Amino acid sequence: MAIAVVASATLASKIAFMGWGLGVESLDFTGISGHAAMSSTLYPVIFWLLASGRSPRPWAWAIAGAALAVAIAWSRVPLGAHSLSEIIVGLGLGITASACVLRGAQMPAGMVAARIHVALLAIVAGATVPILMADLHTHDMVKATAKALSGRERALERDDLRSYSSPIKRHQ
Repeated sequence: MAIAVVASATLASKIAFMGWGLGVESLDFTGISGHAAMSSTLYPVIFWLLASGRSPRPWAWAIAGAALAVAIAWSRVPLGAHSLSEIIVGLGLGITASACVLRGAQMPAGMVAARIHVALLAIVAGATVPILMADLHTHDMVKATAKALSGRERALERDDLRSYSSPIKRHQ
């Protein structure tokens, strides 16, 4: 459920900008960073699952997972893929989702093996899906969806944030 909520919010923010120009110019915000949001949703939980029952401090491992997510998120800034505001919102959303999952994650000790299997399955899926679906260009799919929903001829891009008259920009 947490993954679906985070992914939906991220997708909605991207479509809102690409289709209708809903962004915040002063923050250079054009949509939630998917890398930041998804890595901070997944890695703290995966690390906690792997450590739970094996380590006296599974929460320390969840924090290590969050640190990995921060590193992944930060890597997007020098690449010019996202602004700092997009990274911060993505991390905030993902860490909140992880915290909600981990807060309700107290399982009986006999479930340790099941937790590890779930974590390993998530790792295997995360490693194989990009290989199996290498030709799937999700950014292009988001752009096409934004164009179709908004009726625009082309999806807006970061450079358009400064020139497009967005309702959010007018209220700054």
